Amino acid sequence: MNITGIKGEFKLHTEKETFFNCAFLAALANGNSIIHGVKATPEFAVFANYLRELGATVHANEDQWEIVGVNFKCEKDLNLDWVGNELPHQKRNKKIIESLLGGTPFHCEEKITVKNSLIRELMAFGAELEWKQDGPDENDQLAKRMARMQGIKNERKWICDIPPVPSLLARDRFIAGDVTEAAFLTLAASLIPDSEITIKAVSLDTSRAGIFGAFKRLGADIEIIARHERGNDIWGDLKVKSAKELAGKRLGAEILSTCLDEIPLLAALACFADGETILKLPLWATDFCKPVLSTLYENLKAAGIESGLYEDGLILRGKTEIECDCFDCKYHPVIGLALYVLNKKAKGKNEVAGIECVEKVYPGFRQ
Repeated sequence: MNITGIKGEFKLHTEKETFFNCAFLAALANGNSIIHGVKATPEFAVFANYLRELGATVHANEDQWEIVGVNFKCEKDLNLDWVGNELPHQKRNKKIIESLLGGTPFHCEEKITVKNSLIRELMAFGAELEWKQDGPDENDQLAKRMARMQGIKNERKWICDIPPVPSLLARDRFIAGDVTEAAFLTLAASLIPDSEITIKAVSLDTSRAGIFGAFKRLGADIEIIARHERGNDIWGDLKVKSAKELAGKRLGAEILSTCLDEIPLLAALACFADGETILKLPLWATDFCKPVLSTLYENLKAAGIESGLYEDGLILRGKTEIECDCFDCKYHPVIGLALYVLNKKAKGKNEVAGIECVEKVYPGFRQ
C-alpha cells in the first residue's frame, strides 16, 4: 500500500459465507451447478474437499466451480461446524439446513434481517418459501402512537416460512466480492491522501453490507458507479476517494447489525473523525464482540485515542494525527486489517504484531 495515495481498480476475493451457502446447496441439488467468477482464498479448497466427502463432484477451476449435486443423498452424516453457532443468523441457518435435510417445515421471525444469504440462495435453487416483512409502516407515526396508547406492540418483523423441500434444482450462480475486503480498501483510500480507487463487483446485500452506509455517515467519499441486480442478488462497483472531512456520529444497533464483522475498520475510520463516535452494539452481539472491542480498545489507547469501553459498545474521540509503534491484532484478521491501515497512518516502524494471520484469510492484502 502506497502511503502517498492509492490508485487503480481492485478485484476482490469472493464473499466467503455466501459462497459456502451457495456451494453447499449446489452439492445437495439435482444436477450440475456452475459458480462463475470465483476468486478463492485457501479456505475454499478445504470446503471443496468437505463437499466431495458428502458425495458431490467438485471441479474447482481457476475462476469457475462446477458442482454435481447428490440430490439429498449424502454419503455421510453432515458436519455443520462451517455454519457456526455463535450468532443468531448462524443458529437460524443451522436450523434451516436441519429442516431441509429432515424434510420438515421451518419458521422464524426476526426484528432485523441479518445475513440472509442462505435464504436467498434457497430461493435461487428453486425452493418455494416465503420471506417477507410484516407489520405497520414505520413511517406511520399515528399508528405507532395509537398502538402505544393501547399497549400494543407495533413492530415490523421479517417472517420466513419454508415448507418441506423435495428437491433443489441446479443453477448457474455468481457470488459478488467480499464486503470486509472492500471495507479495508475503502478505509485505506479514505484515510490516505490523494487516493482514488474503484472496487469491482462488491456485494451490496442490505443485510450484509451496512459498513458502506456507516462509512458514509462518518464522511467517507463513496459512490456506487455501477449497480447490478439479478433475482435477489445485488452488487456493484464502488468509487472511493480520500475523505475531505470526517465527523463523529452515533451509530446504533440497527446499522451495526449489518456490519458486525467490519466494526474494527469502522473504529479505525472514526479515529480521524472530528468529535465523538459512539458504536452501540445490538444486545445479542455483545458477548460475541466483547473480545474484539477489548483488543481494539487496547490498541486505541496505545495510539493516544481517547476512548471508552462499555458492555454494549465503544466510544472514541478522533484526532488529526496518531503515533504508535506497538499495534497488536492478537491474531484477529479483521483487527489486523484495521491496524495495518492505522500503522501506515502513524508511520510505524514496526509491523503490526500477529499480522501474518491476515495473509491466510486475505492473500496479497498488502499489495
